[in-house]
Amino acid sequence: MPDQQEVPETAIIRGCTVYATPVARREKLKSLGIPEQLLIDAVQYGVAEKLTQVVYDPATSGGIDLYRYTTREVRRGLHELGWELSDSNNIALVRNPINDTTVIVCSGDQQTGQLIGDLPKTKRSKGEVFLEVTEVQSVDLFGNEEVTTRLVAVPDKEVWLLLHYHLDCKDGQTLRAELSRPLEAEDGIITKWSERIILHIPLPDAMPDDDSGTDTGPVVIPNVKIRI
Repeated sequence: MPDQQEVPETAIIRGCTVYATPVARREKLKSLGIPEQLLIDAVQYGVAEKLTQVVYDPATSGGIDLYRYTTREVRRGLHELGWELSDSNNIALVRNPINDTTVIVCSGDQQTGQLIGDLPKTKRSKGEVFLEVTEVQSVDLFGNEEVTTRLVAVPDKEVWLLLHYHLDCKDGQTLRAELSRPLEAEDGIITKWSERIILHIPLPDAMPDDDSGTDTGPVVIPNVKIRI
């Protein structure tokens, strides 16, 4: 398996353009007007909040907090840069009014952030409304286009999903993420992508300090060792 330094700056993997190296990643994010550190901070924030879950909480609260706080920080950061907030059809997104680039946060499967193996998928079916917002092509389980076929993302409107995958078990934690552009969905689950920006996000070391009496969340201190 080649070292990270040997990976081309831009690679075509399973028909998808992948930006995996630091240079390629930064340049692509710059073209989208999205600061890399903003995405890193947002995902770390969400993970740190997820880790506050205790045995008395509902079993789903950790995943909800990860989504909620990551979405909050992505939207807050980009809104401060002039992007517009939207909750159309109850889908929390943020849109660049200049080039119509749109970002939505959602959970991905275990292939999120991976260069080897299958392409990642959204963890759950996103539903008809979500597919309309992201403008992907819908196919059935047999690979046939459905009557409700949608155009693959049109050139003047780019929708990107911030996929995150966090696993916390007795052997340790795994955190991976990527910002990717959806291309095709099967039975509501997005399975193919036209572009993937692989993010490298350290696990947060700090736990939230609840003594502040505010709802601003944890102070995140990145670990110096990047986990992939």
